[in-house]
Amino acid sequence: MIIKWLLVPALVVAVVLSLRARSSLRGQARRKILAVLTVVAGGIAVLFPDLLQALADLVGVTRGTDLMLYGLALVIIYLVGSTGVRFREQEARLVLLARQVALGEAEARLRGRRVEYLPPLIRAPLAEGRRVPETSSTTRS
Repeated sequence: MIIKWLLVPALVVAVVLSLRARSSLRGQARRKILAVLTVVAGGIAVLFPDLLQALADLVGVTRGTDLMLYGLALVIIYLVGSTGVRFREQEARLVLLARQVALGEAEARLRGRRVEYLPPLIRAPLAEGRRVPETSSTTRS
């Protein structure tokens, strides 16, 4: 079966490409190209189901729907890995931003100045004279 020799390297390539950094223009272009190819392949499969079956017969898969399932599984594996990497990068950026804000506020306090920046969720209640609600992930009993 030819499909085994096609799917295993495709799986390895999907995992490797999905775990690479997303900040590059090449990574962004890769995601857009994959999205366009997925839509085009889906459209062709809907419009010409016999073509999908012929391709399935060519690579040794019983049904065209199975071949389509294999392809979609590869796309999903790529997207799950890619999304995980993107979340990790966003988290790292958020940590850096929080550190910069904290250092700026600490420096302002050391110099005796009033802290100019307060996040909107804290600034609005203070301006109205209300207490700032605590944000905690656990409930107190």
